[in-house]
Amino acid sequence: MKAFVWICLLYMHTSQTFDMSRIRSLYHNAPVVKQDAAQLQDLLQSVNNNTAVPVLVCYKGASEMIQAKYSFNPFTKWEKFNKGKELLQKAINRDTLDLEMRFIRFSIQSNLPSFLGYHDELNTDKHFLVENTKNTKDYELKKIISNYLTTLKN
Repeated sequence: MKAFVWICLLYMHTSQTFDMSRIRSLYHNAPVVKQDAAQLQDLLQSVNNNTAVPVLVCYKGASEMIQAKYSFNPFTKWEKFNKGKELLQKAINRDTLDLEMRFIRFSIQSNLPSFLGYHDELNTDKHFLVENTKNTKDYELKKIISNYLTTLKN
């Protein structure tokens, strides 16, 4: 009987669905609205870093990096930044051609201060986005990326 309960719990946990529109909206607002950053983190807390789809792990990493902004302790900031960067890179390594994950990394790298030294893929990701955004069938994602690219200063 215990085995059956565990199997049911495992199935419910792995079959959890996520509202990507909500995640995208929270991600967009999280750098300027602390409550949205907290909601995004809460929403993604249950994402398993090893078994979840890479885009969710990527958003979880981005969320962790955004939380660094709202931390006061410099050591906590650095810890959250590095943890987020690791998750983000782990996700991208699992699927290097995912447009949304490359956008997430690009949007983070284009907004970070240069002294953090996390900008190596900035030009590569920008080129990838420019070349591949037009090919996606995800209209919402296409709109998000296009709007972001047109508002860049350079």
